[in-house]
Amino acid sequence: MGMGDGETRRYLPNKRLTWQRLQRGWSREELVKQLAGSMRAHGDGESGLTAHTVRRWESGQRWPEPRFRKHLVLLFGMPASELGLLTTEELENQPGDPSVTDSAVTDTALGAMVSAELRRLLMSDGGGVGRQQFLRAALAAGLSPFLASATVEKADAAWHSPGHARDPRAVEAYESVTASQRSLYWTAPVDTMWEATLGHLRLGLTLLGQATTHRDGADSLAGAVAETALLAARIAFFDLDNPTIATRCFEQAETAVEHAGDHGLAAAIAAHRAFVPGFAGDSLAARRHLDVAQAHARFGGGPNLRAWMHCVTAEIHARTGHGATARDQIRQAEHALGTAGIDPDWLDYFSPARLAAFAGNAELLAGRHESATRWLDRSLGELDLDPQAGKQRAVVLLDLAAAHAPTDVDHAATLAHQACDMLGDHPYGAAVERIPAVHQALAGTPAGVELVDRTRALRLPSVTTDA
Repeated sequence: MGMGDGETRRYLPNKRLTWQRLQRGWSREELVKQLAGSMRAHGDGESGLTAHTVRRWESGQRWPEPRFRKHLVLLFGMPASELGLLTTEELENQPGDPSVTDSAVTDTALGAMVSAELRRLLMSDGGGVGRQQFLRAALAAGLSPFLASATVEKADAAWHSPGHARDPRAVEAYESVTASQRSLYWTAPVDTMWEATLGHLRLGLTLLGQATTHRDGADSLAGAVAETALLAARIAFFDLDNPTIATRCFEQAETAVEHAGDHGLAAAIAAHRAFVPGFAGDSLAARRHLDVAQAHARFGGGPNLRAWMHCVTAEIHARTGHGATARDQIRQAEHALGTAGIDPDWLDYFSPARLAAFAGNAELLAGRHESATRWLDRSLGELDLDPQAGKQRAVVLLDLAAAHAPTDVDHAATLAHQACDMLGDHPYGAAVERIPAVHQALAGTPAGVELVDRTRALRLPSVTTDA
């Protein structure tokens, strides 16, 4: 069958180039503009490119000319091999695979050292963890085929090279534990859940290193590892209130999901990551992550994912002073729930009740207390029917307390104390983050003084960094 413009496909589709474009939230038109700017800046004249040409590169109908390959490498800041720009003949010049030394795996002392290395990188307070650091972390986490290698570059080459077939039983078992951890997240103690998730992430990296898949093939194990890294990021950010560690985990998730080829999961990772700058009031940085999420969502996801992304956008807009657009995003979220599509099993953190919670919080942040109360009452009523909604209930109770405070101090205090009862048993950073707003709403009242004394005792578990 034809490709839509009379041409047939001459090469394999360049999924790597497409993925990197989407990771930046760029349309094909935007990539054309970026390439044209790069060529002008380097004195290489006008590009003459169109979005149609880029589509042909990505679909395999055409191969980029050398001058365009040069600027794609410059623009993305990645080697040509990682952008799918090298022909089969050119790839044959790649150095051979690193040797495998099993004896290193049996060294107990080395094993103790390397098991701590991934955690050290994840916990690092330094700059962002890039691809080379991710591979170094994976190497240190116990990637047995590469333990004897002294260079990350060799590990990077092995990541892309065909290897031995992966045991499907191991993949199935890993995916099963990933699904179980997803469910346990809602009820298990947060400190125990954090340790288990981080350990499972290390195991996933080990399994990924034991065999590789075709460079352009989707990898279901990589998808499970990406989901595990996302869960670790959610625990770090929402439960433990540690955005620095959450960012490290998000970066691991982004690298793994590239190998999975799962656009829906990539959209979820990018949208979750937008919370970090969004909560810090940096709307521009948050918008960049949301643009990436929207770019991926065009290729994957169902009605709940689309609705949740509108809700995330609404909350970030509300937190950064754009209350009117937040309200519009909530309307779009309600509409999205009625659209077609199938959502993945891992999307268990969104429902109509949570949509109402997002809406209530957005209205509260905009100072519309009566509307906020209606949304939050609706959310609380629906969450009462959900046995896994304990964390979200605490958040809604505190938002509802802040919404009632201007007109009914006693009722607001009762709601706040209910939330504190829950947080005393099951700490949750996203709820604790709401407490200062309730303090402010009840300031100058006896109930407010009592609540301050009560909340001093609330503590989040600390994140350990030892091996």
